[in-house]
Amino acid sequence: FPEPMMEGPLSVETALANRRSVREYADEPLTPDSLGQLLWAVYGVSEEGPWNRRTVPSHAAIYPMDVYVVAGSVEGLEPGVYRYDALSHSLEEVQEGDLRAGVAEVCLEQDWMEAAPVMLVLAASFERIQQKFGERGVAYAFFEAGHMSQSCYLQAESLGLGTTCVGGFREEELIDLLDLPPDHHPMLVMP
Repeated sequence: FPEPMMEGPLSVETALANRRSVREYADEPLTPDSLGQLLWAVYGVSEEGPWNRRTVPSHAAIYPMDVYVVAGSVEGLEPGVYRYDALSHSLEEVQEGDLRAGVAEVCLEQDWMEAAPVMLVLAASFERIQQKFGERGVAYAFFEAGHMSQSCYLQAESLGLGTTCVGGFREEELIDLLDLPPDHHPMLVMP
């Protein structure tokens, strides 16, 4: 992806005022620039250095989350499931094929989701954060997912795109469908 933009067409205040949950999507592919900007806003590196600070806060800078992209219609990107590598601002392929219909099915048959060109799946490694914080680490991962989803909403609004949070899904089926690592727990799906 190209370097993310640091100034956009909307102020934060305007994005906040206009932010809505969107469940209808244009029949157009997403551009790589827009996908890269969304991913950076959701969990990208905002300051390189010993902490590699991200666009969202994380307790003790552990960053227990991973972002998976279920791509179906992105210019120049084959349909498939990809993991976002924040440090290199790039995607790593997890599996091939358009799984949007399968994700919509696992998300309690919410068929409207299939029309989104991509779905972002925010997944937590509870084990990663529990090593330092014990059981309280699970709550910290939920906080982080909330920060990530708000960043996604605001960046989408700034880019003239739409999204919403989907928290209703059959977790084990989603893990299997996306071939997630065993310690990754999906928390939100954002078409």
